[in-house]
Amino acid sequence: MKPEKTTILDFVPEVKQPRVSKIDEPRSSTHVIALVPVEYLNHTWPDVREEIERAVLRANGRWSIEALYASILNGEQQLWIAFDEDKNIEGVGTTEVAYYPAKTMMVIQFLGGNNFNSWVWDMLEKFKQFGRDHGCQGIEATGRPGFWKWLGQDGFDKSYVVYEKEL
Repeated sequence: MKPEKTTILDFVPEVKQPRVSKIDEPRSSTHVIALVPVEYLNHTWPDVREEIERAVLRANGRWSIEALYASILNGEQQLWIAFDEDKNIEGVGTTEVAYYPAKTMMVIQFLGGNNFNSWVWDMLEKFKQFGRDHGCQGIEATGRPGFWKWLGQDGFDKSYVVYEKEL
């Protein structure tokens, strides 16, 4: 009998998926969503690394946490943080402006954190505004199937599914 193949996802801790809130559901709190200036990355990274690393591990080896750090440091990606009213970091995400031959898109690369429903809608709004401000004609994301429960409510279209197989 052939042994089962081990993948990187075997080492990602299982996280209980949050209940999905409605986009217009009243929230008990709002969050400040901040774009981290590159010059503050070294100071901020220790506070966000663990949360964003969980998302990076789900990329099945396409990214490493070191490569993501370098991408942010080089200005290729942007690091975003969601702060609650007590200035605790509850969410973190990265974006990238992608220049396709005929269109510029704002790409959501990684998202992670706690109390997702309390900050995800605020962060999506900031992503959309940043994209508009940088000449993007749209916003796109790839992610686990559960993200559709949020993105579908915000008017995203499900354009395609990514299937993969390691060789």
